[in-house]
Amino acid sequence: MPPRIRLPTTVAAPSRRAALTSPAARRTLSTTPARRARESGDAEDDNVKFDKNKQAVENFKSWLRGPGENFKKPLYYEMNYISSYDRKTWQRVGTDKDRMNIPFPLNPAFRSHPVLSEELKEEIYLRIMGSGRSVRSVSAELGVGLERVAAVTRLKAVEKQWIAEGKPIATYLTKALHMMLPVTKLVAEGEIQPFHENLQDIPSHPLSHRQAFVPVSESRVFTRADAGKEFGLPPAEEVVPHPDLIELHREKSYGLDLNERIDKQRERDRRAAARREERERKAKAKRRERGQLIEKGRWVWRLKEATTGAVGHRYGVPHEDRKKGQIKIPTKVL
Repeated sequence: MPPRIRLPTTVAAPSRRAALTSPAARRTLSTTPARRARESGDAEDDNVKFDKNKQAVENFKSWLRGPGENFKKPLYYEMNYISSYDRKTWQRVGTDKDRMNIPFPLNPAFRSHPVLSEELKEEIYLRIMGSGRSVRSVSAELGVGLERVAAVTRLKAVEKQWIAEGKPIATYLTKALHMMLPVTKLVAEGEIQPFHENLQDIPSHPLSHRQAFVPVSESRVFTRADAGKEFGLPPAEEVVPHPDLIELHREKSYGLDLNERIDKQRERDRRAAARREERERKAKAKRRERGQLIEKGRWVWRLKEATTGAVGHRYGVPHEDRKKGQIKIPTKVL
């Protein structure tokens, strides 16, 4: 048996607990990279963190001096989104408006709706108020919805009234919108005006919200008219804002040339104008039958021409409710 060597009394033998709790042992027992980084004694000090933040700020300022210069001044009648540029070279992608019209790169399905140019608004106002055209015909010719055509006409009338009265007009907002959003411009005479929006949108009717199961034979052709009849509604081609456009498309599919389609459309416009004049004539006649209205404060008098003794009751005749046996309580609900 070999002799045992006694340790010097000045050196204390480390205990097992102290050995396991020492920093060196903890570094040895660490298994995950994050824990080893934390236990390595502050891998990154405050100076290194400050340098990273400073570097990020410098990179942002450098981007503003470089590609960011494209976004300081908006472009008139053009979209100036991030998607309008190549992310590598920061050059304009060209004339592909569908690719350029993506204001949010992380949401490519969203598209900015265009706005009307001032020239197109003025043309709408002149055709309706100057030429006396109907709202429906102007909407079909210029590709603008019925509600938008009516709104533009009213606002243009207010604008011209304010200008005549000397009131200031805030045109800077319109110019700012034209710089940031796509604009529908008025084309030259003889060219086809592009559609500003879909003209044939039909609002959802409450009667069509229910489900309907209709058994039909295989040989039967189930049309839109049959579906509308089932819901108690007219067919879709009759309730769209512009049924004439459907007729034009149908005539084109039948093989009619352009001149024949134009002649048929003119005939439809003539019949529509005749119906509109007939409605206006009946409305005027109905107003004349009602008599003249005179409003005075809270009272309204209606004056009608009459012959003495032909209308009304004679003076001095008592009312029926003064007689005996008359029912004086309501017997029906209006």
